[in-house]
Amino acid sequence: MMPVRANATDELFIHASPEAVQRRLLGLSEDASWWPGARAGGGYGWVTLDVPIGLHRGRMKMKASIPSSREWEGFTWTLEEGELAGRAEWWLESFKDGTIVHYFLDVERGRRLPTSVKRHRWAIRRGLNALKDLLEARGAPARRAAR
Repeated sequence: MMPVRANATDELFIHASPEAVQRRLLGLSEDASWWPGARAGGGYGWVTLDVPIGLHRGRMKMKASIPSSREWEGFTWTLEEGELAGRAEWWLESFKDGTIVHYFLDVERGRRLPTSVKRHRWAIRRGLNALKDLLEARGAPARRAAR
């Protein structure tokens, strides 16, 4: 029997440098305070993440190793524990005066795969939107004054 696979992509523009975005994403194990309700841990080369999934829908937990990182261009997560198993790739594309954050999820197993993928994507998007709010807040007064 062939394993069941699922792929998903998300992207978001953040008005910040790829360096600032990658530094925060790779620093999750030390500081996840910007991600609403997140609890994170880990060390060099791996991260654990426990984040809320919507109102009354519980939490998503995962452990990922970080086998490779491309300086200011992104990195890969190998999802080892949690609802999903597979890999996720963060690709950071410099665009105009900011960064397009691409997130590619490729998993081959999980309990209730479609539901787990939706939960995972919801959590990632919530974290990315919070990161966007944090990184863009620094330059907000200057941008408003320029209008």
